Amino acid sequence: MPDTTTESEGKLKAEEKEGQGPPQAGAPSFEPPPLNMSWANAPTERPPRPTNLGEDGFTLAKADSGSYGWAPDHWPYQNDTPRGAWPAEDANRGLPAPYTIFDKHEVWADNAADLYELAIRERWIPATEVSWGSIEPLDDHVEAALDQVFTNLSEQQYNSNQVLLGWLQEISYGFHEIKLYLSTQIFDQARHTEAFRKRALVNGGGLGVQMPGFMHRTVYAAFKFTELICYINILRASFTLALAQNEHLPHSEADHQLFDGMARDLERHLAYGVDHLKHYMRHDTLNRSHIATWLGRGEAMMAADLKRDKPLREALILGLGETISEGKARLKELRQAQLDKYLKTLEAASIYKHGEAVAPALQRVIDEP
Repeated sequence: MPDTTTESEGKLKAEEKEGQGPPQAGAPSFEPPPLNMSWANAPTERPPRPTNLGEDGFTLAKADSGSYGWAPDHWPYQNDTPRGAWPAEDANRGLPAPYTIFDKHEVWADNAADLYELAIRERWIPATEVSWGSIEPLDDHVEAALDQVFTNLSEQQYNSNQVLLGWLQEISYGFHEIKLYLSTQIFDQARHTEAFRKRALVNGGGLGVQMPGFMHRTVYAAFKFTELICYINILRASFTLALAQNEHLPHSEADHQLFDGMARDLERHLAYGVDHLKHYMRHDTLNRSHIATWLGRGEAMMAADLKRDKPLREALILGLGETISEGKARLKELRQAQLDKYLKTLEAASIYKHGEAVAPALQRVIDEP
């Protein structure tokens, strides 16, 4: 009989022989949709071109104008929809991002966008902007004392860095100013970890003894973002800034540069912490009591560290004075300066704690360092 197989049937039989088989009925089609420009008609705001940018350039605050600058009290999207974009029809049907913070009061600070720009302008590079060659050999006991202080600073900044880094993914995309600013703070803390570790190793010394870690564990155990900010941006930043501003501790130009760079960074951290606490308290009158509880806990743990950290206490005495008696006197001055910086920070944030400035345990450590 003559072969009546059509050309298409012949191709199908050849595919079956090769094991590919015929296409299944009802299989999804992966062909792209027809091209059109409907996406260009998204009803989003078209802001005017910016003019008169000035020496600061096109900053985040200038970009976020009109509807783009409005952060709602509650962010409604669980995915990565940018603020100001028109959400797709199935915006909340897909896989959600790992965000858990959708309420503005939990993270907001009005100064975050400006602090982000300031952090970029004030960025410093320890490898090339610190005069490492200015460090001269010191007496062994002085170098060991300074290295212990630098070890302490590097360790606590690493603790703040890794915990804050873990919180960044919890904040939803609608509050992008906060996420951008916090990314600079994380970078600052990583820079401090690096820079002071290098300083402990550069002059023939080495790293010292680990801290007791009471404050570290308190930072790790923060259940709320604002609780974390109380510990690292208010309490720890205040005490560390006062240390960085002490005139007796630096022993070289490099030391001055390290402490000056850290101080500028910490001032931004404090500014964000103060503004955030103000916003947090305005949201609900109960939030003031939450902050008082967190600060009281942090003060008690800070006191436990200072009381039990004998290596740091003795290192500060040796590093601050030419004699033991002078070092002890200057240590007491330093502790008082740290407390004063902390109290001024609380005052700036409009926080008053039921007639008692700080936890009694912390006050005792300040009075008898």
